[in-house]
Amino acid sequence: MMTLLICFAAFLAGAVFTLLIHQKIKKLAGQTAVSRRPEDRFVPSKPLGHLITVSAAIGTISLLCIAVFSLPAWTVAGVAVSHIIVVSYAWKSNQSAAKRGAPSRYLQALRAPVPSTAKIALYFSEPRLLTPYQVTMWLEPLLSLGEPFVILLKERKHMKHFPKNANFDVLVVSDMPASTPFLPPRTEVLFFVNNSMVNLGVIEANPHVKHIQLLHGDSDKPPSYNPMSAVYDKLFVAGEMAIDRYARNGVSIAREKFEIVGRPQLEAHCLGAASDRKTIVYMTTWAGMFEDSNFCSLDQAHEILHQTVTSDLNIDVIFKPHPISMKDANWNTVSAQIDAVMGSLPEGVSFRYAPHDESPFDLYKMADVLITDVSSTLIDYLHTGKPYLVTNPHGFTIQDIEKHPSINGGGLLKQDCSNMQELLRDALGKDQLKETRLALRSYAFGDYGRPQGDAFREACEALLNPAANEDASKMSSIGK
Repeated sequence: MMTLLICFAAFLAGAVFTLLIHQKIKKLAGQTAVSRRPEDRFVPSKPLGHLITVSAAIGTISLLCIAVFSLPAWTVAGVAVSHIIVVSYAWKSNQSAAKRGAPSRYLQALRAPVPSTAKIALYFSEPRLLTPYQVTMWLEPLLSLGEPFVILLKERKHMKHFPKNANFDVLVVSDMPASTPFLPPRTEVLFFVNNSMVNLGVIEANPHVKHIQLLHGDSDKPPSYNPMSAVYDKLFVAGEMAIDRYARNGVSIAREKFEIVGRPQLEAHCLGAASDRKTIVYMTTWAGMFEDSNFCSLDQAHEILHQTVTSDLNIDVIFKPHPISMKDANWNTVSAQIDAVMGSLPEGVSFRYAPHDESPFDLYKMADVLITDVSSTLIDYLHTGKPYLVTNPHGFTIQDIEKHPSINGGGLLKQDCSNMQELLRDALGKDQLKETRLALRSYAFGDYGRPQGDAFREACEALLNPAANEDASKMSSIGK
């Protein structure tokens, strides 16, 4: 009886182990995917699959024989170990084959219709982000060009966040060294949306294309005047404010490298109907990796929200923290503080968190007043012309304010937030900073007043058709 029970337990353990390995092998197709096309995915080895099946069958028959003939218990262990060795070998072999075959599957993916014809590509790497919002904010402007393009991802986890579209493809290059020239064959222009250090290897490996830095927003923070920007052939910026920012902070970059394209994601703002009920949106930036780029007010969020909801106004309050904030070591403490403050709201006040997938651009449209840190959020919102308040968690000096001109268009909170309600009422009433804010908008957005995205499209067309652009310039000179 004991031998029978041991055999039955060994059979169950072997079956469970085999099923788990089968599932792991199936998942290899997704874990090593180089594109979203099924034909470019890894296909597990059929002979190895048959080997697992045969091993399972032999193991089952062996266990039955052991049980029937009451053979020694050590024979059960021998059968189980043999099966584990066979299944483990099959798993390791498939795993190695999946990784080893990734480069050839990638080359196959490059022969698909979009990668084989695209002149535009965008490279992206940012493992800390939950979603690739730095790229997705550029999808509509890129699609407006009417040209096929390819998005190249260093991190495979981001691939699922891109919608399917016949005009662009998404490829994963995580199994390709950064120094490998892995671009689609007809690439002429390669865009970047951040200053990740891995960009340097990509630029070095692909000297024959034009490297263009888009960034994922324009702000007065150090990433928007990073000296590394000098390595790109062109810097697409929103306006003169961005160009001046480099010089103001001692970063010397030739003027001809800059191209003013505005922010093609931002629509011309239309004011809604007047209402007694207002929407206040509070959005934080993230703390950054260095102290000089830390403008985050997350530690004050509970106080800022408390001051907002107790301002004796009929308001809807929406809070959207930066996506990386959710991974902050203090997030649980911060969110608990906020929940405590928001637990009992005054009459006429509502509060909610904005979900991850709620676009900042949609929130800009909804907001009557934005509360935010020094960040690209502030300058993007400036495009609406609506009032905003600027947080001040570290206490700005006069010199700081001079270095961060975007502050000037909004009400600046005191470090202890004690003037919060006063500033909020002014923003919703007299709005004393309106003229300053509108002048600042023209400085920040060189394309303001033009149709949305026109300047961006013109700049891209000039990159793809330099000869036509030169002819147009010559004709313009002759006309003058």
